Amino acid sequence: MVLAVEAKKLSVGYEESDELLWAVREVSFEVRESEAFCIVGESGSGKSTVASAIAGILPPHGVTDGELRVGGRVVVKGNERDYEGVRGRLVTYVPQSPGASLNPYLEIGDQFYYVLSSLYGLSRREAVEKARAYLRMAGLEPDAVLDRYPHELSGGMQQRAAIALALSTGARILVADEPTSSLDAHLRLQIVELLKRLRAEAGLTLIFITHDMLLAGALSERVAVMYAGRLVELGPTREVLRKPLHPYTSMLIESVPVLGVKRPLKAYTGEPPSPGEPSGGCPFYERCPFRLEVCASENPPAKGVGESRRVACWLF
Repeated sequence: MVLAVEAKKLSVGYEESDELLWAVREVSFEVRESEAFCIVGESGSGKSTVASAIAGILPPHGVTDGELRVGGRVVVKGNERDYEGVRGRLVTYVPQSPGASLNPYLEIGDQFYYVLSSLYGLSRREAVEKARAYLRMAGLEPDAVLDRYPHELSGGMQQRAAIALALSTGARILVADEPTSSLDAHLRLQIVELLKRLRAEAGLTLIFITHDMLLAGALSERVAVMYAGRLVELGPTREVLRKPLHPYTSMLIESVPVLGVKRPLKAYTGEPPSPGEPSGGCPFYERCPFRLEVCASENPPAKGVGESRRVACWLF
């Protein structure tokens, strides 16, 4: 089994008022080459921080611990980070909003040129030629896009252009951080279908970040569920959706409607703890309907359940 990404007790934190606040704590998982892998959780769960670590775009002041390998290269070892030759070449990134990756002052064609000339020294003609190929792959007509500024494109076209730009670097690992959250339902479906098609055609490893378990079900083969900076459940997506092990995973699933299935929806209850909030026990304790006495004082370790699943819960 060839691994595209491997995290071993990865932690990411930030210093605030002389205090270190951990956004991600000791997260361990593996992503196989050519796999579609989803990381799911509410806002503040740490999923986007993990995505930023994989893509090599953590803020310079971020503190890291543990180990992270991308494309077989160690990019995080303790608090040392080295993404040279990895960012853009081995792993590429699509942010939640295309405005975060598309420069509003540059035409789309120029954006491809600056990225590809910086990475590979391509001439403008070579870069535009490559841009045409990837824009077509993303379902856009190059002549209608290349000479336009981002604000002249619809939201769906901007996101397609951002995906085309990311893929044009030739990286085999694509990290997509909630790329559909700002789109309406119709465009969201289009982008999901586009990512599925591109992954199948190009043999990409797709790491998709979302808060929506049903979206994870439509896109991924395996899913990692994060809560309060920790990984609480990991397993094949279909199995997790059919029989969630962690109470938090159940809450995520029960809060979204399923087409053709009649069941009452349950709203999220309570709030996740803030980063740095002291907790000697399970971070989900206050919201959990199945909490045990031990949950208040001891954080549960991750435990294997069967051959392919892992859960951090005292119920197991």
